[in-house]
Amino acid sequence: MNSLTTVIYVFLAVGVASLGNYLSAVWASDENTYGWSLAALILVSPVVFITFGLVVRRTGLAVAAGTVDTLLTATTIVIGLIIFREWAKITPLQYAGIGLAVSGMCLMLFAGRHSA
Repeated sequence: MNSLTTVIYVFLAVGVASLGNYLSAVWASDENTYGWSLAALILVSPVVFITFGLVVRRTGLAVAAGTVDTLLTATTIVIGLIIFREWAKITPLQYAGIGLAVSGMCLMLFAGRHSA
């Protein structure tokens, strides 16, 4: 039950932070800088740090940052590519960088120390 709760907290933290990143991108592209997107961003931002803190409380900072930030990076890349249709704006070298980042994320998440 304890590890299931931790997994739920991780996905909650990643989901809330992804929402914050999405709202930030919407606000940055909005001509009305004091519109709904700024208000939503101001409301969501503190929740991002609170949910991250819940994960840190259960796992420690190093594991929480490695896990949440890794999943958040992957989620934000997907949001940029799919929702904001940034496919055409990325160069082949940048695609290679995304591939290396995804490889690094997989190593962070799945190549942990094995107990003897």
